[in-house]
Amino acid sequence: MQRGLRTEIQRISLTVLVLTGIGLINGHLSLTLLCGFAVYLAWTLRQILKLYRWLETRPDELPPESYGVWADICDQLYRLQQSNKRATQLHRNVVNRVKSITTALEEGLVLLNSNRELDWWNPAAKQIFNLQKNDRGQAITNLIRSPAFVKFIYGGKFKKSLEISAPNDDQRKLLISASKFEGDNTALVVQDITRLRNMEQMRTDFVANISHELRTPLTVISGYIETLQANNGSLPPAWNAALEQMNQQTQRMNALANDLVMLSQLESMDTPPSRQPVKLQPLLEQIVQDASALASDNHNLILECEPELTISGESKELYSAFSNLVINAIKHNPEGADIRITAERQSAATVVHVSDNGIGIDPKHIGRLTERFYRTDQSRASQTGGTGLGLAIVKHILLRHHATLSISSRRFSGSTFSCRFAD
Repeated sequence: MQRGLRTEIQRISLTVLVLTGIGLINGHLSLTLLCGFAVYLAWTLRQILKLYRWLETRPDELPPESYGVWADICDQLYRLQQSNKRATQLHRNVVNRVKSITTALEEGLVLLNSNRELDWWNPAAKQIFNLQKNDRGQAITNLIRSPAFVKFIYGGKFKKSLEISAPNDDQRKLLISASKFEGDNTALVVQDITRLRNMEQMRTDFVANISHELRTPLTVISGYIETLQANNGSLPPAWNAALEQMNQQTQRMNALANDLVMLSQLESMDTPPSRQPVKLQPLLEQIVQDASALASDNHNLILECEPELTISGESKELYSAFSNLVINAIKHNPEGADIRITAERQSAATVVHVSDNGIGIDPKHIGRLTERFYRTDQSRASQTGGTGLGLAIVKHILLRHHATLSISSRRFSGSTFSCRFAD
């Protein structure tokens, strides 16, 4: 651009010199300069008209032939046009690719403007919500009238997903996630989780049914074993060890069936637990008293709890949660280990700790301890007599009470299980 400008300045300077010489020769300097600049102006106007004609009628062709600064302008405009065409094509390709991706998605995608009105949706969302073209511009709450969804979409807090029934079919379950973009616009991702929820319900029903079915034969077997053990004087001596082992395994199966039933009940409960105040000291004292029979003199149980400390919840469920933690500490630690149960206030929350100074847990296992039947050492499964469901039960009880479980431990340095109940 600068080269063309210099050429144009040189041309103007040369023209002025020539016109000045001619004007001095003929004695009409002003008229000569005026005529010369009129010719230059006409030539410039012609270049402008050529440029306009090219831009209006033939922008895809090469620019018109020009000289000096006008040639540079034409070349620069041509390069800008080509760059713009490439950018437009790239943008078009990106848009087409995004459309292809969103069309292939099984999840519904809905874009809302700042007024929570429908702006765009993909085919999956169209099918899920039965959307029509004339729905564009309607408020999303006109289509999904669930109070929970209305609170969710206007609350603007999208950290957690929302599960609701489909607006046109109560049997279908939808999981909705949302996020903000471009200011106050909102993107909704909708998943049909009906099949997943049905499978979970089938699993829960199966576990509940099989657990109930196990109880009857186990009761019968236990009865016969007790009868045989009561009359062991008339049995061969070699049978005593076999009967004792059968009794232990039957008790273990009974414990497993009971834990499965309890876990199934916790999962299937739709009603929240009662919010009655529960005094922690008598509850924990009862747990320590019951656990002492299991610990015998092999473990030291220590309770520290303020007398007036209370939490809101279901007393039976809280007993089961804390009891499972204490029993786990007894079963999984060697003789002589100290097991400390502590309840205290911590920054707008009540926290119950069950800690020990035993063998500890490798940190790699901590994230999976609340999974069903997960064990850090499978070889010790039969020795401890546990069912592998205790911490899963604790987790579900705490979830029902809007509480959290945190675990801290290191190998050979003991473990601490903390239940935090926010006010």
